[in-house]
Amino acid sequence: MISEKLKPCSFFTKATIWLLLLSQILKTYGFVSYWNFASIPTYILALAYLVMMGTNSKKYKVDMPLELPLFFCYWIVIHIYSNIHGNPFPDSIIQIIISFILFWGVITANQLPRLIYYYRIVGAICIGFFFIQEIGYYSSGYRISGVFSFLPIALNSVSDMGSFMMEKITATRSSSFFSEPAYFAQYIIPLLAIEIFYDKSRLHNLYSAIILIAILLSSAGSGIVGLSGVVVAYVLSLTKLKKSNRFLAVVFSTVLLLMVSNYYMNSVIGQRLRERQTEVSYEYQGGSRSGFMRLYRGLHVFENYSPTEKIFGNDNNQEIFHHIIRSDAFDTFGENNDTFFNGYQYCLLRTGFIGLFIMVLLIYKILRQNSFCGKAIILSFACLMAVEAMFFGNNMILFLILAYRMKQRNLSSNESSLYIKHRLR
Repeated sequence: MISEKLKPCSFFTKATIWLLLLSQILKTYGFVSYWNFASIPTYILALAYLVMMGTNSKKYKVDMPLELPLFFCYWIVIHIYSNIHGNPFPDSIIQIIISFILFWGVITANQLPRLIYYYRIVGAICIGFFFIQEIGYYSSGYRISGVFSFLPIALNSVSDMGSFMMEKITATRSSSFFSEPAYFAQYIIPLLAIEIFYDKSRLHNLYSAIILIAILLSSAGSGIVGLSGVVVAYVLSLTKLKKSNRFLAVVFSTVLLLMVSNYYMNSVIGQRLRERQTEVSYEYQGGSRSGFMRLYRGLHVFENYSPTEKIFGNDNNQEIFHHIIRSDAFDTFGENNDTFFNGYQYCLLRTGFIGLFIMVLLIYKILRQNSFCGKAIILSFACLMAVEAMFFGNNMILFLILAYRMKQRNLSSNESSLYIKHRLR
């Protein structure tokens, strides 16, 4: 695709796009975790958009895949049934729904170029600061924190701003302006796909190489997992080349991949990443077992579900907690209301096999007939769902909107090409 001129839009649209792109950073700050500086403006703008929809339903619509409202409706039914003897009102689900209404309603296929343009700006600033942190660390032994100390902190795991800043200054890994290196790596993975597939030029190829280096330097395991989706899409794209070009591209890509992999895995960063593989085992006694918690912990809880719960799910927090207590992985659940599950496991626990089927169907629908850029983003999302808690947060919305809007524009472009060919006959 060729870079397009941005179409005029309202201040409301611009503010919504900026909010989506900055929310992964803003959620670190606020009064409490559920009322942070990402969620508060999201709810305010969402309510404003609902009012605008009420006054002009033809102009303000919500264009999203059918599987999303289907999943929300099913989730609400399961929540009400699971909490029939308590508080059946699905307030948390309603908050998620109005967030989706805002972003999916405002960021249409026509606004995709603007979303990408702003995304490149934010991504460049974050990546640039990441490298400043790395240079500072290797030259002085300390990192610039990347923390906005004048804002209140909203992380449950952090007691005060001072300790949070000290943690970032003395950290072994840089995270740019994000609270964790993993969030930084996840954030720029769609940007990597955009620079590889969306525009074709040497400048974008150079930028994609810089993004790739930043992801590898972050040493985030989830970043490596997310990269696999981009790699798969890139391999698929090679099949569309001419035979002569395809052979050269495959040979060059294979040699380059082997060289980079060998250098990376033998470096200090690669060694640190290899050491983290042992964390996947439940028997690991060296400290953190984050690998086990990301990949398997939720399945141990799910084993205690009744057959009915496994099929339909259970959205009652108290009952889920009882299942956690009875699971053989209970000792991996720490303090501060630790209920981390990856996206697929959260979906299983809350909505059962039926909800998981709808989620997989959503991913498949976005994947089909998409451009290679859209395929790379949705495949990366599918991979990250297996290791991260990417379940209806704004980071999930960013991945899905980018991938789905690219599919819409790809289908529209294909239809236009077929129409032109038909007219020329």
